[in-house]
Amino acid sequence: PLSMINNLGEAAENASEEGDAAKKEVSFDSLEFWQGKGDVKTEIDSRTVEKITNHYSFYLRDGMSVLELGAADNSYLPETLKLNSHVGVGAVQSQMDSNPSITSSFVVDLNDVVEDDGLSSDEWKEKIEDNSFDAIIMANTIDFLNNPREVFKSAWRALKPGGVMIVPFLSKDAYVSEFGDAFTKQWRDMTDDQHMWVCGSFFQFSAGDGWEKLQGFDVSPEEAGDKLNKKEGLFDKLKGGNDDGTPPGAYVVQARKKAELDPTKGDVEEVIRSRMWMMPTLEDRDKKLVAPRLSRAYDVLGDEDKERMMSHLNSLPAIYESLIKMDQFAFGFSMQAQLAADLVGDPDFV
Repeated sequence: PLSMINNLGEAAENASEEGDAAKKEVSFDSLEFWQGKGDVKTEIDSRTVEKITNHYSFYLRDGMSVLELGAADNSYLPETLKLNSHVGVGAVQSQMDSNPSITSSFVVDLNDVVEDDGLSSDEWKEKIEDNSFDAIIMANTIDFLNNPREVFKSAWRALKPGGVMIVPFLSKDAYVSEFGDAFTKQWRDMTDDQHMWVCGSFFQFSAGDGWEKLQGFDVSPEEAGDKLNKKEGLFDKLKGGNDDGTPPGAYVVQARKKAELDPTKGDVEEVIRSRMWMMPTLEDRDKKLVAPRLSRAYDVLGDEDKERMMSHLNSLPAIYESLIKMDQFAFGFSMQAQLAADLVGDPDFV
């Protein structure tokens, strides 16, 4: 496997630009596009399908509850796998109805999100409970997401602690003739190598340290050649597709949901960090500065006040919304963190 590292460099920078790209593509109605393609099957070379299926077989087990994002007519699961439940969430109900693996399904536009929160679908919020799935799979879907960070946030909430999210995708020339219009600009402009890094960054910038064991795999068939490191020329970009009969490359990026820590059983600073994994507004810098200050405040409190303080942590985003408006030269990041810690650490803070 290709181990993914936390310091993602350029990938992080590219991921931060996804919102701008989404605004440019806002006129594109993705749900309308996919429903207009309801009769079009995603025909993938059987050699590539076999590689994705084999990868799933290492991580999915009988009796699991699985959520599939971007579900359609084929989930590429092992035929012998007996899941307890397999919930499909996709754009075309008729395609999910024809998928023999799916036990229940409903339509959600994965590009309809609330910034810094997740999917905006009321049906999603009603049917998908937090901490309820052993695994989430999302094959051949990330290429079409305008706001993947928010989708990953919703996925993180839905996973049980320790659960795995597996994101397979193909080389970008695999189905450009059928679905190229739905690709995001970011996906069109990047190489498959960059896709691996950027997909990893969507994990990192959705729930931060709330994900662990972030890994990337090149699971391409041998016949696909070294597509990951192939230099793409102008003719290749214009041509698109796999007209030479070789199977498309296939790649997987995945991570596991880390369990929130219990303040009575672990390091208090790490517990506080775990409570901030999904908090909006706070930058990683702010979280690193405020966590040790909150830990020190916690240590000097009595048991009842400690519980009250931990309940105040959810106020941090609102506190920082006010703090970031202040003059950062006169009132630096460390001072902001200390004030935030003083407020949250006050048992009488409301």
